[in-house]
Amino acid sequence: MSVCWVKAGWCGHEVVIDADRKDSTTMIFNLETSCPYTKEMNKHFKEINIAEELSSRISETQTYKMASQFIPCVGCPVPSAILKSVEVLSGSYHEEGTVVKFLHFNAQPSEATAGRSRSVTFKG
Repeated sequence: MSVCWVKAGWCGHEVVIDADRKDSTTMIFNLETSCPYTKEMNKHFKEINIAEELSSRISETQTYKMASQFIPCVGCPVPSAILKSVEVLSGSYHEEGTVVKFLHFNAQPSEATAGRSRSVTFKG
């Protein structure tokens, strides 16, 4: 069993992905959310073939095909979190390994940083 919490961002919606194995090849899941788009997607999309999903190119996964039909925001992290749940249940990924957090955001580059790239090294 895997439970994943997603705070999507600017939209303010949160999603809990409750996933488990139906059998050795299939993941079943439920999306608990206030987002009307992911709610609608979950009415039509509740099972994933684990091997097919993990061996497909990202644009060919059932997850992204379904998301493209229901979720209008290109930056929505929910499809990626569903795929991470598939990886966790398959045993190919450890759930504590993924974090996406913006360390700095400024819509307009300052004069000091314009034209430069920035690298960040994490220690831990």
